[in-house]
Parts: sequence; C-alpha cells; structure tokens
Amino acid sequence: MHMNLRIFMKILGILTLIEGIAMSPSFVCALVYEEWHVASPFLIVGMLCVCIGYVIFTQVRTHQIQLKLHEGFLIACLSWIYCSLIGALPFIFSGIGYSVIGSVFESVAGFTTTGCSVFFPEKMPKALLLWRSTENWLGGMGILVLIMSVFPALGIAGQSIAAAETTGPSFEKLGGRFSDTGKVLYIIYTAFTVTEFILLALGPLNIFDALINTLSSISTAGLVVVPENSVAFQGSYTRGVIMVFTLLSSINYSLYFFLLKKRWGLFFKNYEVKAFFKIIAFATVSIGLSLKLSGYYTDIFKALRDSLFQVISFISTSGYFVTDYTKWPSFAVIVLFAMLFVGGCTMSTSGSLKVIRVAVLFKLIRRGLFKQIHPNSVKAVVLDGEAVSAHKVSAIVSHVLLYLVVFWGGCLLLGLNNLDMETTITSSLALFTNTGMALGQPGASGYFGMFNGFSQFILALLMIAGRLEIYALALLFTGEFWKKDKIKKHTF
Repeated sequence: MHMNLRIFMKILGILTLIEGIAMSPSFVCALVYEEWHVASPFLIVGMLCVCIGYVIFTQVRTHQIQLKLHEGFLIACLSWIYCSLIGALPFIFSGIGYSVIGSVFESVAGFTTTGCSVFFPEKMPKALLLWRSTENWLGGMGILVLIMSVFPALGIAGQSIAAAETTGPSFEKLGGRFSDTGKVLYIIYTAFTVTEFILLALGPLNIFDALINTLSSISTAGLVVVPENSVAFQGSYTRGVIMVFTLLSSINYSLYFFLLKKRWGLFFKNYEVKAFFKIIAFATVSIGLSLKLSGYYTDIFKALRDSLFQVISFISTSGYFVTDYTKWPSFAVIVLFAMLFVGGCTMSTSGSLKVIRVAVLFKLIRRGLFKQIHPNSVKAVVLDGEAVSAHKVSAIVSHVLLYLVVFWGGCLLLGLNNLDMETTITSSLALFTNTGMALGQPGASGYFGMFNGFSQFILALLMIAGRLEIYALALLFTGEFWKKDKIKKHTF
C-alpha cells in the first residue's frame, strides 16, 4: 500500500520538536530541586529531540499534500505510539531502576490522560511528576490538534487526521478551516489552564503542586496527590476548583467558542450538555441517598457532596477520588462504574463512549419498543430538533459494539495474569475508558504495578485504543486497511 513517507516524516519531526521543547520545564525543575540524576536524561533527550525535530521540520519539504483517510488514521495511531515511546525515555534513563515496559506504560498513561501508574508517585522525583503532568496536558486536547493549527503553512490538509484524532463522533469546524478550529480549541484550553493555576496557587497548594494538578485536572487525567500536598485536598477550596475545571473540560469545547460569540442558545439548548448535567444530577442524588440510607453517612449534605465529587470524577474519566469509594455500598459503586461507560461530551478532553452515543442508543431502544407496537411506522432518531442520519446511527452502533468487543478482549488477555476477577475486569474498564479507577487490588489508588510486563503492555494498548476511540488502532489489524485496491479513494 502506498504511503506518503514525506508527510509521515514531517509530522513525526514536528512532534519530536514539540516533545523536546516540552521537556525543558522538567529539566529546569530537576535543577531547582537538585535532582541531578533526572536532569541529565531530560537535558540529553530534550536536546536530541529538538535537534532532530528541527532538522526534519526544516529539511523535509511538503507542498499541497492531500492526505487520504487511511493515511490520517495511520498517522494518528503511530503518532500517539511514537510520542509515548519518546516520553518514556526520561523514565528509562532516570537511574531509578524503572523497567522499560513500566516506563512505556507510564508515558502512555500520561499522554492518554489515564492518570494511573505502575510506579509510586510519592517516591517519584518532582521533575518526573512534572513531566507526567506535561504529558497529560499535551494529550488532553490532543497533540495532533495542536499541529493541525499549522497544517496550512505546511501545505497539508488535516481533515482526515481530525477524523481519527479528535475524541467524539464528529469534528466540527469553528472557522473556515480545520486549522482555525485547532487554534480556537487550544486558546480556550490554555485560558482554562491559566485560570485554574492562578486559583489553585491562591489556595493552600504551593506553586509546584498547583502547576502539576492544574495540568493533570484540566486534561481530565486526575489529581497528583503525594504526602506533601495531601492535606490541601482535605479542604473544600482545592477540591471545588479542581471539580469545576474538570467539569468544564468534560463539556464540548466548541460550545465555549459560541459562548464567546454570545450565541448563548447553542450552549444552553445543546442536547448533549443538558443530558450530561441530567445524568450527573441523577447519579449524584441516587448515590447520596444510598449512602445516607445505608448508614455509611449520617449527614445527607456530606453524602451528596462526596457523591457529586466522585460522579464528576468518573463521568469525566478524570479518576480523582476524595474518599475510598471501594468501601461504599454496592449500589453506589455500580452507579459510579456505569458513569465510566458514559464519559463526557463530544470534543472534550474526557474519554469513554461519550454522552451523545449513549443518548442515541437509548433513543434507538425506545424506537425499537415503539416499532414493536407500530411496525409500519417511520420514526427517526431526533437530536436538537434534527433527525440523525441512518449512516451516523449505524456508525454509533458499530462503535459501541466494537467498544464492548475490545473491552472483553482486554479482560481475556488480562486474565492470563491470573489475578482475581474483580481486579481483571475493572482494570480493563478503567484503562480502556482512560480513567484509571478500578476495584480489587488497584482500588482507588490508581496503582497497577501488580500486573506483569505482558499485562502492562496490554493495558497500554487499551489506553491508546480508548484515547483514539478504538477505530484508529483497530483498523491497523484489518487486511482491507493495507490493501490499496480496497481503500476508498476519497481525499480531503
């Protein structure tokens, strides 16, 4: 199958350059905290990435390249794998003794905003903590969305990559070009980041802790809690700030653009947003009541407060916790894990199925029941006053079916590790939804070091598959994808 190698080199070169530059704050952090054994890897790897990336960026010429759809999927998949491998190098060469597969797992967990670990964060040098959080931030909005902003200057059409890279059923243009959309999304994303950092720094967290938790929470990767900053999370202020910005990042970012344009109706009347908040409200009240009625909480307001924190954590796939939810009544835990399947809104930093897909599925079920009574009727699936095309409905159903197949396939492969059923199934779900929260041995800790090397490799693949919404990775394992004569010739 013919592939445009120049464009592959160009994009990988840009990604190498970006990742090298992104390592510089961690290098400075290592110097400030006198972590000399960690400073060297960041300096050497960072400089090599910058030099190699700059040479490729300046020497590889591209001019009005039209990418085919299959090239977009391949670039999206290989880019995430490539960035994760480069991001693992500081862990490998840190001199701490981290294994190669564990380092790759750590890097994948960072870029996919899964927020879990096979190492112990409390023992990790601050420079590596900052690097993990930087990976979270880059992966939150999508590193390819960032470079799509400069595609027109490179002579590259980026819609085919947008189809594979962006989370959600569709990628909407906010301006005349997809590059304009990328710029708008990152401007809003950066504005939220700066605002949250300022608010956290004004609270009990110090500057370093405010920074790493901002980068991790705005990307819905979760919190970075170590013994030094654990006290700060016991107060309502830090929890509240992080909860609000996690919630904001779980909403369709393109809707914020319409708010800036004072097109309020497009935000407040959006079907997905309304459904998102209704689900949160229903789950919060249900869990709160179960906690009160079971006697686990005596104060209903405290029960509702903690349930709200955990519901937002699970539905946003950020995976932070303010209490040990594994000890909650079974009903509350089941509702929480149901939130993992739902996920956030389209074009947000959240993972999982997305609210819009779940809504369409329930509408399909309702339509199926209606047609059992009225078999000759014609009833469309309607969202925001418009009928959803049969093509989109079919794509959503196919996505959900593939989602379940990959999830259970992950369970089977993890079962080879011979851990208990609760740990195996919930770990597959936790990492495939990019949440990092499970039951069993991992519990609420987000630590998955009990898995062997093979299982960590499978978990890393599940994280990438979840971040790319399955298709970009699954297509690589189909014979049709690699046969030129069977590839659709559409270009964008």
